[in-house]
Amino acid sequence: MMASDSHNTHLDPDLLAVHETDSYRLTLRLPPDQMECIATLELLSPVSLAPLSDRLVESIQPADKSEVTETTAALSAQSPPADSRATLVPADLVELLQQHHIIDAIDAAALDNFCACLDQGQEPPPTVVARGTEPQPGTDGWFELLVKVSGEDHQFIPDEKGRIDLKRLNAYTEIEAEQKLGVIHPPEPGIPGITVQGHEIEAPAGKPKNIIAGEGVQLKYGGRMAFATRPGRALFEKNTLTVVDQLVIPGHVDFCVGHIDFHGFVEVKGDILDDFDVRSTKGIKISGHVGACHIESQGSVEVGSMAGREIGHIFCQGNLHARYLNQVTVVCYGDVVVTNEIRNSHIRATGHVVVERGAIIGGEVTALTGVSAAIIGTNSGQRTQITAGVYFPDAERSDYIRRQLHSIEQQMNTINAAIKPLMQHLRKGSEFIDTVRIRLQILNDKLDALHEQKNAFIAEKLSSRPLDIEAKNPKINVQKTLKDGAVIVLGKVREELTCDRQGPLSIIENTHSGGLRFLSLTPLPIPALLLEEEQLKLEQQPPS
Repeated sequence: MMASDSHNTHLDPDLLAVHETDSYRLTLRLPPDQMECIATLELLSPVSLAPLSDRLVESIQPADKSEVTETTAALSAQSPPADSRATLVPADLVELLQQHHIIDAIDAAALDNFCACLDQGQEPPPTVVARGTEPQPGTDGWFELLVKVSGEDHQFIPDEKGRIDLKRLNAYTEIEAEQKLGVIHPPEPGIPGITVQGHEIEAPAGKPKNIIAGEGVQLKYGGRMAFATRPGRALFEKNTLTVVDQLVIPGHVDFCVGHIDFHGFVEVKGDILDDFDVRSTKGIKISGHVGACHIESQGSVEVGSMAGREIGHIFCQGNLHARYLNQVTVVCYGDVVVTNEIRNSHIRATGHVVVERGAIIGGEVTALTGVSAAIIGTNSGQRTQITAGVYFPDAERSDYIRRQLHSIEQQMNTINAAIKPLMQHLRKGSEFIDTVRIRLQILNDKLDALHEQKNAFIAEKLSSRPLDIEAKNPKINVQKTLKDGAVIVLGKVREELTCDRQGPLSIIENTHSGGLRFLSLTPLPIPALLLEEEQLKLEQQPPS
């Protein structure tokens, strides 16, 4: 049985035990963290490492064998007997460790190597014969984003038929108000460690994850969940989660950006290439050129210029500002203000349409509160129609009803024309009488359905009345020239000019004798009704 000798440890605080024999001194050390027990062994007397004569013989050339024999004999006489070798069996070392409460942490492989080295007559190097278990810190808390934030990779999503639109990049999630954005997961406890003597080491818990709720974000349920307070797109930068209602594109809208459909305000500092659409809920500002695209906003729209190639479309529920519009269809629930020119476009506005420095050439312009331009029409005689004082949603519905009634009348006439010969076959008792009856039944059913549609449209036409909007202003201002061939629609008057008229002038309806009045230019906000009243008063005055 192995017992440790008694030694003072005040000179060596790491010293755990010392075991000494005639041949060696075994020392066990335990560092302050008690995570390793280190065994060292010092030989105190000559030890038979191996038959030294054998090792010497191996290093001597065959020619010296006579000398080897004499040397071997001498060394053999000097060597200690085999039982005087230093020995240490693993069981004794295990017993010594257990005496100092080191039981489960023993490294059996290291202990065997330590003893085997001594058994071979070598002084073992310092060896860790027991190891503790390090504590494992707990997992830190973390924030799980439930939405895709701006700046992440694009994601192409197939439609129900498996087709992929390369212009829909899905680079971020469209956030709705009250939408859950993410969850803060709490930290987890750590796994305790154990020293070589079996003492538990407390493990640090993970660090909690704290995020900063920026604009548009609210933390709920004890700060564990993040919710959006407004629509937009989510940003998570520098541990701050925000929902912004503004999307800024620093360059062009192309295949690197794709279609834009954003709950907020969109600003594009470059151009928008053909066939890329931009939609927003709060407004759109485009600094560059817009191609044959669809621009749609629940707010105002500002574009540099747009060439729609007859398929470009702008829809806005605010005002529209542009430098140039060409072959564009515009539906604007506000004012349309163009700096240079409107060409071959179809413009409808519930406010006014103003071209500040240039012309309106070709196409049609309809505005509720007046139209103003430096030049209207063109020398080529290209048809340019200007309508003022009309609320276009009412006018469009009225036109739609009129077109539908016309179409129904044509279909009814065609059916009636087809019924007459069939009735003749029926009266003559044709051999195809059964087929004739079936055909007549089909045509009569279709005729009844058309009568129902006709009656419904007539009833809507009779019951609906155009809105009497006080702001309407059937007035057109021309600063320079009103060209031959331009069509002017004001009130009940629709007149095509047969010659140029030079401005500046204001055009209103002559409600007394019909036709148009060409008056001196007045600011567009001055109502046409007021100007007409003044003209009527002048006409009623007796000649002086």
